[in-house]
Amino acid sequence: MAGSRPSIRSEVKQRAAAARLHATATRAWDAHIKAAAVGSAWRVSAAWIEQSSGTRCADLTHVSTGKTRTIKCTESESVDACRARILGE
Repeated sequence: MAGSRPSIRSEVKQRAAAARLHATATRAWDAHIKAAAVGSAWRVSAAWIEQSSGTRCADLTHVSTGKTRTIKCTESESVDACRARILGE
């Protein structure tokens, strides 16, 4: 059993590192999509990155009507492209 211990530790460390990278990317995405929504009638109520596909997603809430919707963006979309997606739908 002692022989398997280093590989388990290594796996745990790898998963922890991956989780930290994902959390960092999610915080950056949250700031990105909130910057895109500034000045619009939509507010970001949640932002996340799907782990399986890497798709950037955000739930938006309309400040006047309370209507909610979800949008998906690619990692390479600029703030202006995300803004256009927010305003266009």
